[in-house]
Amino acid sequence: MPTQHPYRVTGLCTSSKVYCALTELKSLEGHRCAKFLSLLTQNLVDKGLLNEHEVVGMLDQVVD
Repeated sequence: MPTQHPYRVTGLCTSSKVYCALTELKSLEGHRCAKFLSLLTQNLVDKGLLNEHEVVGMLDQVVD
């Protein structure tokens, strides 16, 4: 049985925490990746590091 929050294990580096959370249950992997990336993107837009036009441009590349 998987743990509820494997990314909360002490000593894991940030990249391992993200990887763990996104791949813990394969049936939810796509949903978790999409949710994480949407939250990350919104955070970057809110901080002014990306603008919505750049995000739409990247989405065009993903969809094409």
